[in-house]
Amino acid sequence: MSSPTWADGPWPLIETPSKTKDVSKHAAIYIANEMAFAHNSMLRGLNSIYLQANVSKPEGISDFLFFIAAWAGWVSHHHVLEEEKMFPGFERVIGISGLLGDNVDQHHAFQPLLKKLLTYAKETTPAEYNASTVKGIIEEMAPPFREHLAHEIDSLSSMEPYDGPALLQVYKECETEAGTQDKNVVPPMVLGLRDITFEGGNSWPAMPPMSAWFVHYIFARKHAGAWRFLPCDTWGNPRPLAFVKP
Repeated sequence: MSSPTWADGPWPLIETPSKTKDVSKHAAIYIANEMAFAHNSMLRGLNSIYLQANVSKPEGISDFLFFIAAWAGWVSHHHVLEEEKMFPGFERVIGISGLLGDNVDQHHAFQPLLKKLLTYAKETTPAEYNASTVKGIIEEMAPPFREHLAHEIDSLSSMEPYDGPALLQVYKECETEAGTQDKNVVPPMVLGLRDITFEGGNSWPAMPPMSAWFVHYIFARKHAGAWRFLPCDTWGNPRPLAFVKP
């Protein structure tokens, strides 16, 4: 493991399908591409937590614990949505039950550690906080987590022989459900975990005009202290990690 000072490591990001493929060719490629961008946001969050775990001031620790809980809660919700709705929906379209089951099995390899991290972030006071505990959980969780995030992109891409419009409908329904999460938490965090310069530039996620403005000036205000740990600003521009220590 290298020792980078930004959120593209130590656990590396995933190459998106759009780098080598036309995402308009089939819904499976589009879905895999969208998921790759989401997974890279998760990895930037994981790396940001790991690299900034040595935060010291009590008010900084409080905000950092909230950031950890927000990230872990978002990732947990994402995988529950996949298991309960997205994967079964795709399998109904494809007509093969259990086709995506290996992805669910991979969830089980890291979910106990993700839950442990979430519980620690929610139940630990600033006075009790221990950076080594957080880093230890992540070091154990990250390898199977990162492996799964990459594997799932290949699984989704393999759906290309099947009914594209029906697959896209399932995905869009899940996307809508994902959008019901706390607007004071998930949108500010996700927008700050994307990187619009990645792979030469991108516009993920697609949003109505002025959406980022509303997120930045309205939704992000409630937990502004926690968003100091994000690797990018609300507009997706990379910035130095504020709390990295040698």
